[in-house]
Amino acid sequence: MFSFSGNLLAGQHDTQKERPPPSKPTPITFPYLEPPEPSIPTPPAPWSKQQTGISAHFLSLRKPSDVTKETLSLLNVTFQPDCEFETLLSSLSNNAQSHLPPKAWLESPGPGEPLNSPEATATLLSNGRKAPEQREFHVRARELCFPNADAFSTLTRKGQGGQAPLRLAHFRKFWEGLDNMAYYWDTSLDEYSSPIPEKGDETAALSLPDGAEEKSHDTTNETSLDSRTKMESGFASASEEEPRKKARTEAMSGQAITQSLNSKGFGSGSIATHTSSLTPNRVLPARVAPPKAPWAANMDRQSKPADLSKGSYRGYRVGNGAEMPDQYRIDCVRAFLEPIAWAFGVTFSQHRRPPVLTLGSVRFPVRMSSVAWRGPQDRVKARQGWMEGPVLGVQCRADVHFGATGKLDAESVLDAVRELGGLLLLAQERAREGLVEKRGGEGAWWTTRERWGGGPGGEVGEAAGTDNAPLKDTTVKSDERSAERSRDGSKVRRRPTPAEVWKVLKPGNPLWDPKVVYEAIGRNRNVEWDDVFMVSSLNHHISLLKLRVHPAYLQYLTEGKLPGEMPSDPDWCSPKLQRTRWFDLFDIDDRTEAMRGIWGIMSYLMRAAND
Repeated sequence: MFSFSGNLLAGQHDTQKERPPPSKPTPITFPYLEPPEPSIPTPPAPWSKQQTGISAHFLSLRKPSDVTKETLSLLNVTFQPDCEFETLLSSLSNNAQSHLPPKAWLESPGPGEPLNSPEATATLLSNGRKAPEQREFHVRARELCFPNADAFSTLTRKGQGGQAPLRLAHFRKFWEGLDNMAYYWDTSLDEYSSPIPEKGDETAALSLPDGAEEKSHDTTNETSLDSRTKMESGFASASEEEPRKKARTEAMSGQAITQSLNSKGFGSGSIATHTSSLTPNRVLPARVAPPKAPWAANMDRQSKPADLSKGSYRGYRVGNGAEMPDQYRIDCVRAFLEPIAWAFGVTFSQHRRPPVLTLGSVRFPVRMSSVAWRGPQDRVKARQGWMEGPVLGVQCRADVHFGATGKLDAESVLDAVRELGGLLLLAQERAREGLVEKRGGEGAWWTTRERWGGGPGGEVGEAAGTDNAPLKDTTVKSDERSAERSRDGSKVRRRPTPAEVWKVLKPGNPLWDPKVVYEAIGRNRNVEWDDVFMVSSLNHHISLLKLRVHPAYLQYLTEGKLPGEMPSDPDWCSPKLQRTRWFDLFDIDDRTEAMRGIWGIMSYLMRAAND
């Protein structure tokens, strides 16, 4: 009656039952980028010109193939090599490495060893909550150490060999999402069966004469006995060597005849051609058993690789990675991050306004799957849907087959620009702290002055001629309609007419969420730079990105103008991008290491302001 996992595929397909094979598995490939050299300490030359700036370049993009290395050069980002979480946190201030849990926390403590030291003082976060300790970390990490097959069998309630079902609490939705992805990516149980022989082959086998079949059977038995005797004796008799010598003699005689013909001028072809035509066909190499059946003489020449798509299949998959719905990846990655974020009082939610990157007068849409927000301490605001942040972002992309078309460089550049778009959007939102949105057209004449000059005919055809009587009647009717009420006494909601909408003078729709308190959570207030984090996902892997960006760089992106006074830091015009390696969510070691690193990043960002 109740369905708590409407999108769960677990148990719908039996891995031991034969069925038509799915599509071929999708190879796991990742982009490989060779970034251009950034311009330091002076900004790129196109920045100083309005016609060749960043906003003009992004405005000229019409399709994904228009994104080239020139786009990366204009963004002027410094790409640093992949690193581990320890190196990523070492580049931060305020002793950020101390927030990374030690690897010993992944191991189960002894029976008499407490998870938390009693002398440790309670540490508060920026939202007033108590910081999670080793117990909370270990309880969550223990669920990620379960083998995939055992967790999947727990979801289907089918135990394996009398094993007790596992307790999936915090990461249950993650296991459901991983099971959905396994039906497209997991090739560990792939087992293909050869197709059934066609009817033509069966008919040919049945139409053979009985004598030929018996003769071939007897010949096969004799050959197997002779070969077994030779193997036991270890040598062959002299009479058995004669056929091979005779074959060589006949071949040499054929070559001699051919050469004599050519010497007299009767032959026009090559020696090899005549030799092959004169060599007797009955000569066989030594110790080669005759075929088991007369029709199998040319079996090796005519054999082709079996077409497994026409056979049967047993395993997990129902398709390949390219056919998987993108929502499965988003749900799985979000379910992996939510138990970690909930321990710090952080929730994940999508943008309630379209995520667009502001580039001067250009609004460029970017991909952002989900964002981590801090909940307000006021319960009334929390019930009303207010959020604070952003803390970090999540971007999942469905791109596969990198380099399959021979354009790995172009595909890698496009993927890097998509990641940078998400990071710069988060940086712009964090930079809105304490600011008020200036909507498009605010203060301009077309949003403050009336458009109608008072000429004859009335506004948008409401009045006829110069008589004002019809206009008064219209006003009275509108007042009467506004006073109409329903049976329960409430006012009847009426949609405004196009003429009424046209007469409203107001600026464009806001791009900022009115129920979001924008704040750079976790930023070090003693430095100008801001560190922006985002989780990127491809295939069934995740990677953590960190972009260190200067406020003057964000000001140029947002307003399209260089600062009047150049900052003292010469690197202000080139953000620094760091990233970790790709972590496989199907691998136990990878997903536990990813949880350990994201736990440390979340602990650093949610630390108290005075830390």
